[in-house]
Amino acid sequence: MRPNGIALENGGNVLLAHMGDTDGGIYRLHEDGRLDPVALTVEGQAMPPTNFVVQDNTGRIWITVSTRKTPRASDYRAAANTGFIAVIEPGENDARIVADGLGYTNECVIDEARGELWVNETFARRVTRFQMNGFESKEVDLSEPSVVCEFDAGTYPDGIALDSEGHAWITSIVSNRIIRVSPDGLQ
Repeated sequence: MRPNGIALENGGNVLLAHMGDTDGGIYRLHEDGRLDPVALTVEGQAMPPTNFVVQDNTGRIWITVSTRKTPRASDYRAAANTGFIAVIEPGENDARIVADGLGYTNECVIDEARGELWVNETFARRVTRFQMNGFESKEVDLSEPSVVCEFDAGTYPDGIALDSEGHAWITSIVSNRIIRVSPDGLQ
């Protein structure tokens, strides 16, 4: 197990995104130290190395896979487009892809109040925002992708958080910076 992304669950458990060399998945680490698989497949296929995990208020688990390429380093390029976002509905153990063709998908953040999901596409050097449809239903979906901002050479968005005003705070690997991005894309 090679944990990369982690997310705290209500009740004290921790979700872990497994970023193995060739395999991935989501696991639950219990308070007593037990480790159980949550989902090891996406649409019936073995899950590729998994970058990030976050749980929304409905109990739905959102994951990102940076690339389908092995080794992952072969997709460290601006034209990367094999990353995706998937969701695991409560009680399910097979993820469903809700956004595909992304440029090395990294962290994502959910803005439930505005019905949006923001995601960093690290090697495409951009932040993309999706509209969330059917959030309260079992078949949530993402639509209307829009590029919020693009970054110059040397800036690779990695971590992301939203503040109460809807601004994204982005960490950049390589350039070792924190960047504030407004909802309209101004840096």
